[in-house]
Amino acid sequence: MLGLLVAISAVACYAGALSITNVTLPDRSAGWVYLRYSPDPTWVNRIEFRCEYSISPAPATPPTITWLKGPFTDADRLVVYKWSSSGEVYVHPEFAGRVSVPSRTRPTLVLTDAKFDDWGRYWCRVTNEEQSDEFGTDEESLLFWYKSTVYDYDAPPRGGYSSFVEVDKTPVRVKTGGTARLNCQGAGGPLASIVWFKGPSCSQDGNCNVYEIVINKTAVPQPHAILGPGTVNVSPKYAGRASLDFNDGPYYNVYYPDLTITDIRPSDVGRYWCTNDAPLWYQNDLRSRDSQSVVVLLDDEAPTPSCDGKADGMYQDPGDCSRYYTCSGSWLYGPVPCLTGLFFNEALQVCDWPNNVACA
Repeated sequence: MLGLLVAISAVACYAGALSITNVTLPDRSAGWVYLRYSPDPTWVNRIEFRCEYSISPAPATPPTITWLKGPFTDADRLVVYKWSSSGEVYVHPEFAGRVSVPSRTRPTLVLTDAKFDDWGRYWCRVTNEEQSDEFGTDEESLLFWYKSTVYDYDAPPRGGYSSFVEVDKTPVRVKTGGTARLNCQGAGGPLASIVWFKGPSCSQDGNCNVYEIVINKTAVPQPHAILGPGTVNVSPKYAGRASLDFNDGPYYNVYYPDLTITDIRPSDVGRYWCTNDAPLWYQNDLRSRDSQSVVVLLDDEAPTPSCDGKADGMYQDPGDCSRYYTCSGSWLYGPVPCLTGLFFNEALQVCDWPNNVACA
């Protein structure tokens, strides 16, 4: 049991009001970018992946900028480039001397000497280190195709089709017990696989790339009406509350896999990701998976922590299970947060895993 608990002394002080990170890639409307090889000796195999972000309210320290390559939610995604808030820069050996990010405020990734093996999906991730939870990290992606000849038939070389999603990123505010509807537009068709994730959070081993599946629909293996729409699975935490609403779009292969969550609870607040894959008959692989996020916030007036009539000790914040405050001699100290992904357990007086904690 001790391995599941985090000592209070290890918890950092609360950084202040909620700050939301929002990442946008200006070139996402095309779904992908490509570079076509040319035998012309003057040809320059250079490409830019543009990225912009906002953090509101702005933090006092600069954010960490990370460019990754690989499938969304994959713990083994390749870290291509990382510019830490401390100023330290890391470049993966495979990209040494070929990638740079000239500006932290507009963290465009510049790739030179591009080659066939650079094909894949690139993610711009921005992390506000002062907001160590789901609200502090956002990312978006572009699929990069490298065309090795002047012809189109060899591109994309793997994963024969590109998926694309577009989420309404306006924060969704809903009262406790109310209903949240998260809007998403998808390209890839209603027979593709669809997943809504929540996260990221941190696991016990320190991996902060953990995403919880809220609901998913399996892909149909070929475009045949008899096979039906696929199987929908809902996480036990959202059983009876989460559902997918499919609406066909105005164009072929466009649809709206909106997520609806009823009976909203405080533990539901966080960042939700709409994710889809291209249909299987397009020889899709996970590198084709796209995702975009929106945050859900409670629109209630949060109860105020109080030490009135309470003995000295530590108490769960009535408005946020992931925080606690201390009463000592009728004086109130805090609140301060637990480490990301943990709730405060009053009975044990420690931060604990959510499934061990009662959270209203």
